[in-house]
Amino acid sequence: MDFIQPLLWIALVLFIIAIVAPRKFTYPLGAAGWVFFALYWAYQPVNYLAIDDYFNILVCILVAVFCGFVGYVMWTKADDLTLLITKAAAVGGIFYFSFAQFSSLSHALIAAVAAQTALLLNSLGVPAVQANWNVLTLNGAPVQFILACTGIQSIALFLGVVACVSAPPRRKLAAFMVSIPTIYILNIVRDAFVLTATGNQWFGLPANSFYVSHDVIAKFGSLLALMLISYLVFLILPELLDAVVGVFDLLKGGVTRGSNGV
Repeated sequence: MDFIQPLLWIALVLFIIAIVAPRKFTYPLGAAGWVFFALYWAYQPVNYLAIDDYFNILVCILVAVFCGFVGYVMWTKADDLTLLITKAAAVGGIFYFSFAQFSSLSHALIAAVAAQTALLLNSLGVPAVQANWNVLTLNGAPVQFILACTGIQSIALFLGVVACVSAPPRRKLAAFMVSIPTIYILNIVRDAFVLTATGNQWFGLPANSFYVSHDVIAKFGSLLALMLISYLVFLILPELLDAVVGVFDLLKGGVTRGSNGV
């Protein structure tokens, strides 16, 4: 519905205002932003009910509950950890939703990833053909690229947390280089693998080969890659690990307002 998208952008704008506002306004504005963010996610299961995607329905409900809880803690305790989470949500959210909500940006990113995937395969002697701005074919089997094929979700996540954790700029730059470019490059490799497996029918007919390569092997490989990247980022930025532990403490209700700002 038309009223849902404004909820998202109201939340993100409130996050940004909260970050730059005087201290006494930071927590009420941030808490209000989390309420709007919770309402946005609470509506998303409606979209997934239409396609019987119960996993994403559960994920959206959990995200909505988490957003509401962060807003509650930010309002009642004015905890500095909630300000860090708000900063990360603002940076990562604006980056991701700019591509997700504006077709010109998503079109450009998808086209670039598709072209770079074709370039990689062609350089390796695989005759992939870019049939359209978002479609590659191999041996007549087409694979359509969507925004999720660009790795933008993981990039936005790491961008938000790396940009907002308190650490020396040199280490933050190192963490950025270990995560963001690596995720982008590995995603191109993942897309190339899926197209090659589909076009060469490595796991049966093209439809089955796409399912096995994309929904099983590539997803498992992506999970392992993200775990390794996260480990490297934690080594470079131990402050981030402290923040993650703080989030778990927050969920257990064990966090009180810190003495230092974030």
